[in-house]
Amino acid sequence: MIRKYNDGSLYSAFIIENQSRVDASMVVRAATYEYVAYERMLKKLKKNKSKEKLPMVHILVFYTGERPWNAASKLSELVEVDERFKSYFHDYQMNLIEITGNTSYNFNEEDVYNLFYICRSIYDQSIYEEKSNSFGLVKSSVLKVVKTLTDVEWLDLKELEEKEEIEMCEAEKRWLEVKSKEWEAEGIRKGIEQGIERGSEKKELEMYQKMIDKGFDIKVIASIFSVSEESIKKMLMKA
Repeated sequence: MIRKYNDGSLYSAFIIENQSRVDASMVVRAATYEYVAYERMLKKLKKNKSKEKLPMVHILVFYTGERPWNAASKLSELVEVDERFKSYFHDYQMNLIEITGNTSYNFNEEDVYNLFYICRSIYDQSIYEEKSNSFGLVKSSVLKVVKTLTDVEWLDLKELEEKEEIEMCEAEKRWLEVKSKEWEAEGIRKGIEQGIERGSEKKELEMYQKMIDKGFDIKVIASIFSVSEESIKKMLMKA
């Protein structure tokens, strides 16, 4: 995305690159975007204005991934710089904004602050530690972006379409009520499965024991049932 800024006396261009994954080549791509933008501006300059200075171009790489950015953010982290020619090396540094990284960003817009804060709280799990009530009412438009970036279950897209603002703690509370019932049912199901599994293990043990009592060797039993000798020994030791 390209955004132009003009306060009446100064004109700047912002190129915003959205990244959901860490990209080792991003620093080179950012530099390319920046210089291509300058090249295009130069081509558009009229001959009688050829001495005018170009407006500044800013490249902002907006990283929304969950894991920290661990790729190069400046060219020297990607290039093997020869110390003998270091003074001639132009070390390009890209402007990286991590949604889970630096917490000192100074946001003038409450919506942008909420976007960063909520996403970061979801990724580090702090939102589930009874802290969601600190958000209060949040615009649905902001939460739609949060939903897109994090894909959390408790943000209902249908509800986001119907309301302009959402009470965060209420949204999470309703989701937890639904999930707790699912988790309870899942626990019951697992309990039944474990009971069946323990029952089958008991029958299996009884069968192995009977065969050993009748003179079968463990090696032979393992071969008949296509199991390891070690697993049979472990089962017999538990008895």
